[in-house]
Amino acid sequence: MYKNLFLVLLIIFLFGSNCFAYEKINAKNNAYIHNNKGLIYLQEKYYFGAIKEFQIAINLNPKSQASATYYTNLGTTYEKIGYPNLAMPCFEKALSLNPLNFSNYLTLAKNYKTLGLAEKKLKDFDSKKDFPLNSVMVGLLYIQTGQTSIGITVLDEFINKEENILITTGVKNYVKELTKANFPWGGVERKRANPRI
Repeated sequence: MYKNLFLVLLIIFLFGSNCFAYEKINAKNNAYIHNNKGLIYLQEKYYFGAIKEFQIAINLNPKSQASATYYTNLGTTYEKIGYPNLAMPCFEKALSLNPLNFSNYLTLAKNYKTLGLAEKKLKDFDSKKDFPLNSVMVGLLYIQTGQTSIGITVLDEFINKEENILITTGVKNYVKELTKANFPWGGVERKRANPRI
């Protein structure tokens, strides 16, 4: 009797183990898939579906640099449906998860302007100058409040102080484009009057 029981268990173990097999779920890959579904829904203007997919992506992978993108996408969707107040915490979370992505600063600064918080946030960030990346937000908020030359100056100072960090390239490109758009006579290298050969 024990031989038969042993034989049955052995057969189940060897041939039937697939019945008990399970596939390990990779939350990060699934988060990526849900984010992509959300982007498709956003493009199709199915905003409720997009919001749900971005929320699922965030819940599956809440604390990584990739999650910053998911938060940004969720915030963008909220803005598209007319809820910039719901977008703000999403953009703030995106910035906290990936502080070296210049577009996160730009998106948040524009959101603050939309909500009428640019002046208040300018004072908040300006009071915390000990953290170098706050200068980026200060410069952008000056620009959002209509003080473009001061904003460009602040961003220029940041570029000169922090030339070796990842975000600096984005800031440089932004300042270059902004200077061309607002000050067409400036920001262009001038040739010397008497160049020596």
